[in-house]
Amino acid sequence: MFTDLYHIKNIRFSEGTLGASVTLRAGHAIFTGHFPGQPVLPGVCQLALVKDLLQIHLGKKLSMTRADQVKFMAMIDPRRTPDLEVSIQVSESEGITTAQAVISCGDTVFLKSKARFADA
Repeated sequence: MFTDLYHIKNIRFSEGTLGASVTLRAGHAIFTGHFPGQPVLPGVCQLALVKDLLQIHLGKKLSMTRADQVKFMAMIDPRRTPDLEVSIQVSESEGITTAQAVISCGDTVFLKSKARFADA
């Protein structure tokens, strides 16, 4: 979990949708190397954020087993856009959790993904 990279302001679940408001910690060391002078939240960290939120919600460790779709729509600069909204459509069947996720801020969508997770 990258809990030192972000702060979860709130997390909620209703009718199969997990939602969270998250604030990035712009001073985190990951941004000094990715990229110097132009910090960008790495794509792997965006996917890890989705997994982290699922793990918190489900109360168990998960492992991503398949990524059916991953679209990075825009770069996340933590200095300009520290506050993010995460929406995840969650379904579970036969030990597999399927998650369709969107990370956004206002009208800007940063990530759209569909992935499957199994218990780790």
